[in-house]
Amino acid sequence: MKKEVERNEALFSVASVLSDMYGQNGHVDEQLYDRFCFEGLDQNKAQTAKHSYRFYQGKVRDCLFDDESLYMVHSDRLTAFDRHICLVPFKGVLLSAINSFWMKKVGNVVQTLPVETINSRVLKMKKLAPIKVEVIVRGYLAGSMMRAYQKGQRIFCGHKLPDGLRNYQELPEPLITPTTKAEAFAHDENITAEELVQQNLCSKADWENICQQALNIYNLGRSIYQDKNWILVDTKYEFGKCTKTNNIYIMDEVHTPDSSRLWVADTYQQKVAQNEEPTMLDKEIVRSFLLKNSFSGEGKIPIVPKKLNLDLAKAYLSVAECLLNAPVMASNHENINFDSFE
Repeated sequence: MKKEVERNEALFSVASVLSDMYGQNGHVDEQLYDRFCFEGLDQNKAQTAKHSYRFYQGKVRDCLFDDESLYMVHSDRLTAFDRHICLVPFKGVLLSAINSFWMKKVGNVVQTLPVETINSRVLKMKKLAPIKVEVIVRGYLAGSMMRAYQKGQRIFCGHKLPDGLRNYQELPEPLITPTTKAEAFAHDENITAEELVQQNLCSKADWENICQQALNIYNLGRSIYQDKNWILVDTKYEFGKCTKTNNIYIMDEVHTPDSSRLWVADTYQQKVAQNEEPTMLDKEIVRSFLLKNSFSGEGKIPIVPKKLNLDLAKAYLSVAECLLNAPVMASNHENINFDSFE
């Protein structure tokens, strides 16, 4: 184990510790793996935090909030198909770093609110009233849309898909395919733009605003990832409204490997031509394992090998360090001090 970790210093290199976790002869150092997995805040402790912050636990992030501020604490929980699957070491640290990067970048194409990094797992932002819709922008035939297309479905969230599309093929133009925003670990449901307005999930004017922002942010993401030789395949956004101004802003996470599909551009054409999966840098690495083990959200969850989870952590790390052009440093999650949230 690295001396910097042994000394429990304030910051240490994520890459160094992940390297140590691979252990000898390809065997995962399970003790080290478990030590650096963060399951999330202790709810009882969080609810008694200073200033009486309220607590909400999402699928991956734990939130402390009052009427003005929101603290997003990124855990290492991995979810897929609306189920909690396992813990991936440093996943929350990497998501926090990537999210902080993108929240600053998207200010170039849409109006944003300030985001402050409190520590390697915690971001602070203004509290918004969430709009209960997940806004999914798709540029390629992949994921649930591809699986529906393979079954013969040609209408998806109100969009008519042409015949003859191949797996993983780029779509004629990016499509926005909304879903309902369910409570944590409940199933989100596909919905059309007309239905979400009819169900008063948001107004027509607000939806048009959201769609324009989403496409602007997606196109920015595609451009920046393209410069890194990656493809931003699809992604999920969430938006919230400021109750004082009624302005709508992007919130939650942006262009992370948890909320997006990322493929390696260099080998994309060759792999698709050979009817192979593109090389992935996102949690589809674990999703594919689950599907191959006949799990798509129902029944017993297969045990994901820790070696595969480490491979996923390394993929997330490569995305974070390439975007930041710097090593990702972490602080010990045991040092998160709820009473310091001010």
